[in-house]
Amino acid sequence: MNKKVITFLIMILWLVISLGLIASKQYTISTGKKVLLETVPVDPRDFLRGDYIILNYKISDLDLSIVSPNKSDFKPGKNIYVKLEPREKYWAAVSIKEKNDIKTDEIIVKGKIKHNYQQGHLMVSYGIENYFVPEGKGKEIEQSMRRGSGNTVSVEAIVDKFGNAVINKLYINDNEVKF
Repeated sequence: MNKKVITFLIMILWLVISLGLIASKQYTISTGKKVLLETVPVDPRDFLRGDYIILNYKISDLDLSIVSPNKSDFKPGKNIYVKLEPREKYWAAVSIKEKNDIKTDEIIVKGKIKHNYQQGHLMVSYGIENYFVPEGKGKEIEQSMRRGSGNTVSVEAIVDKFGNAVINKLYINDNEVKF
């Protein structure tokens, strides 16, 4: 094959991959349902990735009492599906499933087990733990999130019918953070 044709095909392949990633996130935003999640403070430090904040959610630390039988099947790296329901202000995890059998009226978010603690808890990541912010804003938000600051930080996420989540808005003390 001609070098120009190979170069052109490689460029087309990268373009298709890039557009596919964008399209999948856009699909989640367009078709998903909004949920408000409560965060817990984390110390975000990484100077190589620019300004961003690390978000940890109350739904990331799951009590195994909400799991049906076979608790031992939950191993690090395994995908799980967490059913969310509204509780007062925020949404909370009410059950854990191993398979994606989402009914149309349910909000189920897909996660990956990070740790399975012996004390009956799972640590789960949902792919919405990092939130990039404009340069210079990371430290300001980080200070708002510190323990003892008196501030509450929450996230409005959009969850599609496949359990994929995308951060839509960030709130500090119920005020939307606008950049």
